[in-house]
Amino acid sequence: MRWLFKREGQRKRYASAIELLEKSNIASLRKRTKILVVDDEDEEIYEVLKERQYDAYYKNDITYSIEAEPFDIILMDIRGVARRRKSNMEGFAIACEIKSKYPLKRVCCYSGSVHQEISEQLADRKIDAFWVKDIDKMCEKIDNLIMEYADVEKQWEVLREEMVKNKISEEDIRRIREAYFEGFKKGNFAELNIVTMETIKNASTMLNIVNSILTLIKVLAV
Repeated sequence: MRWLFKREGQRKRYASAIELLEKSNIASLRKRTKILVVDDEDEEIYEVLKERQYDAYYKNDITYSIEAEPFDIILMDIRGVARRRKSNMEGFAIACEIKSKYPLKRVCCYSGSVHQEISEQLADRKIDAFWVKDIDKMCEKIDNLIMEYADVEKQWEVLREEMVKNKISEEDIRRIREAYFEGFKKGNFAELNIVTMETIKNASTMLNIVNSILTLIKVLAV
């Protein structure tokens, strides 16, 4: 992370990520947040998102979770998707896999009807949301996801859960938290770099912290 904010101009530009988020309007955030729509039959959601100036992309199928890596928000139809995986849950199964692999992303499923088994799984937070397909309401819900994705506090909560899972001590988590938020206030992540190198040995957790910072820089840039 040492290359982040080397120049003074960069430090000033990102002096306060929280303040930038508060000032950002949703139109600008829509253009900076990559959204993937996966649907085997219907491009309607994708077309509506493009019309409303979202940075949206479309796939008619997906087999591997790594295919979602370039995107920030993934919207997945349940039926007819990922059939080659031979899962009875189809799109929901791979959506859960994507969320597990990329915990900072927002991953949602939708369908034309309610699925009880999926609603029950949501209690375990395997994905971020499940919606009954409703074009008129989906944009508002997607905007809420974008705001969550660009939120320093909410991203930290995801990171904290990852650290707890990896048995990082509460004292080390506290130190990392202080350096994390101080880094966004000052636009300088040198201290966070030092603290994480001292306390975190798990490579995926370290990568998630770096990705969180890069995500927020991207969506909050002005």
